Amino acid sequence: MRIKWIIRLSAVPLLAAFIWMTWRWFDKDEWLGDLLLLVKQPQWLMFMFTAYLLSFILKAEAWRRYSGSNERLGIFFHGIIYSLLVNHLLPLKAGDIVRTGFLMKTAHKTWDEALHSVTVMRLLDMLTLCLYAGAGILMLGLPSSWLWGAVLLAAAVLMAAVYKLPVLKKMPLIQKHLAHFKAAMLSGKGLFILAAIAVSWILEAGVIYGIASILELQLGAASLVWANSMTIAGQVFHITPGGIGTYESTLSGSLAMLGINGKEAYGAAILSHAFKFMFAFVMGAYSLLRMPLGWREARAWIKERKIG
Repeated sequence: MRIKWIIRLSAVPLLAAFIWMTWRWFDKDEWLGDLLLLVKQPQWLMFMFTAYLLSFILKAEAWRRYSGSNERLGIFFHGIIYSLLVNHLLPLKAGDIVRTGFLMKTAHKTWDEALHSVTVMRLLDMLTLCLYAGAGILMLGLPSSWLWGAVLLAAAVLMAAVYKLPVLKKMPLIQKHLAHFKAAMLSGKGLFILAAIAVSWILEAGVIYGIASILELQLGAASLVWANSMTIAGQVFHITPGGIGTYESTLSGSLAMLGINGKEAYGAAILSHAFKFMFAFVMGAYSLLRMPLGWREARAWIKERKIG
């Protein structure tokens, strides 16, 4: 419970920064003009939608292979989409709980089996994002690059030390999950899982790439992969539907570090976030049609697991 409150308090400065940027830079006419640019260039809209969709398909396939299930890809894809939809509807990140319940229900898994696979996928996501973020800081020569490298090294050493703790060998449940993890990741499919997750986050950066191209921001693809990684990693401070406020603050700050002026960075952030909201609702509606999930059932999973 203390961790949840630490996260919520940590989000306050990001929300304050968003409010300040909105008060200073938001202009309804300019916003509508940017939105019109997006509508007038359907090729970029299609590019963004396709790249974002493919990123979720790759994540779903990585999840399917890790779980060792023979179930069809659609179950895992719709599970991720439901997670995305819930996170854009609720102020706290309850999407992973719904994702877990959906897999338990449709793939006939136990709750622990489903939760294990969801947790591992999330950890691999965060590891990939941190590696992209760290590599970007080093390669782009951004301030504090040496500090970021030291943090990554310390985190790796800490993880290795925790893994070797003797107390873990006395916990059957932990050993069971570690055995599953090693069996999956040290097998032939482990490399595919890691590659699929890595490529999926590059594809997700296609949304920001499309927005930057429409707004004529002079940024390279590698820089935008870094900006996307920093932004998504910052969504750990998600305390509003869809991370409103924290998303805009982290992306605006990342683009500003790449040399984009504050107002343009803010405009790109709110436009890309609007696209992601649209995607979440459109694909959420599609999942509801293809593999219906009742709100009462989803709410029961969230309530039982005491999320929020």
